[in-house]
Amino acid sequence: MIDVYYIEDDENIAQTVKEYLGRNNCRVSVFGTIADAKSAIIKKLPAIALVDWNMPDGDGDRFCQWIRSRWVELPLIFLTVRDDSQDIVTGFKNGADDYVVKPFELEV
Repeated sequence: MIDVYYIEDDENIAQTVKEYLGRNNCRVSVFGTIADAKSAIIKKLPAIALVDWNMPDGDGDRFCQWIRSRWVELPLIFLTVRDDSQDIVTGFKNGADDYVVKPFELEV
């Protein structure tokens, strides 16, 4: 199983992605705040982190920078509604490995 941390405050999206990835050999832990995600990552590093930009307690972008300052090799993918080209460039500059804009479709 692949350990995935998903930092997402929208429970419906989080549940959909968790169920989908669960059917594809992933164990997904969802965190509704950046603070909870930081605590979990310090205890156990996942194989990959999926990060929403707009979180109730901060920006996923700053979270991405925090990750990169500690774990350069941890794969990070933004899953966010922020589709402005400036945001996408900023996401990559701050360490994202990929950037997926919501809404997106999951293969059935």
